[in-house]
Amino acid sequence: MTLIPRDWLPACSMKRVICHWTAGGYKATSLDRAHYHILIEDDGNLVRGTHSIADNVSTGDGVYAAHTRGCNTGSIGVTVCCMAGAQAQPFQPGSYPMTQKQWETMAQVVAELCRFYEIPVTPQTVLGHGEVETYLGIPQHGKWDPMVLPWSPGMSRTQVGNHLRALVQKALSGGDTPETPSPATLQVAGKSFPVVLLNEAAYVAIRPLAESLGWTIKSATGGQVKVQAEDRVLTLASTLVGGKGHVACRDLAQALGLAIEWDASTRTITIG
Repeated sequence: MTLIPRDWLPACSMKRVICHWTAGGYKATSLDRAHYHILIEDDGNLVRGTHSIADNVSTGDGVYAAHTRGCNTGSIGVTVCCMAGAQAQPFQPGSYPMTQKQWETMAQVVAELCRFYEIPVTPQTVLGHGEVETYLGIPQHGKWDPMVLPWSPGMSRTQVGNHLRALVQKALSGGDTPETPSPATLQVAGKSFPVVLLNEAAYVAIRPLAESLGWTIKSATGGQVKVQAEDRVLTLASTLVGGKGHVACRDLAQALGLAIEWDASTRTITIG
C-alpha cells in the first residue's frame, strides 16, 4: 500500500530527498506547507505542501519550496511536524518530540519518492538537513534536524542518518524494519565510552577506545581488528555500526581476561 497520492508526484527529474523537522507543533501550518513538499503529522497523516515537487526542478523563478539553504534545486523536501522548543546541547526534545510513527512514516514516504523518481539511496541523495553540510559541502549554519531521535538520543548523527537510509532501503526491498541501535555506556580502566546495544549484543567503537587507553591499532581488515594493548595483542572480530568499526564488549572482556557486568538501572557495562 502506497502512502503518497499519485497526483502529488508530477513527472519530472529530481536528484535527492532531504528530510527535516518543522521545529513546530504536531500539525502542519500554512507556513510549514510553504516550505516543504510533503509534511507528516504526529499520527502519520500526510499533508501536501503548497509547492509542487516540480517547482523545485528549477528555482530561478523564485517559486519553489525553500527547505534547504543553497540546495533546493532538484531537492524534494520531506518533513515531520514536531520539535518546537527543541535544543541540541544539552539535548531537549521540546514540547512536541518527534514520534517513532513520524520517523517510520517518513522513511516509507522517502522510499516511495526514491522509487518513483529513481533516486538511489546514498548519503548524498537521501539525507537529513543536518547532514547537508557534511555530505554536500553546503553550509547550513548549525541546522541539526532531524538527526536526533528523542527515544534514543545517545545515537550519533551518523548513526541516525545511516538508520534512516537503512529504513528506506528496507522499505524499497519490502524487508523487515531494521532494529534501532540502543545506547548504553561502557566503563573500562576508569574511563567511559558510548556503546550501542544491537541484535542482543553490545558494541563499542574501537578506535576512540584504543586512543583513549593508549592502545595501538595494528591492523583492521576483513572484519577483524588487531590491537596492541600494552604488552599483549588483542585479535577481535569487528563490525560496522554507523560507518565506524565496533567490537563486541563481551569479546573485548574475554580477550583482556576480565569480568564483564551489566547494570540495567544505569545502562552501564563494566569491564574489570
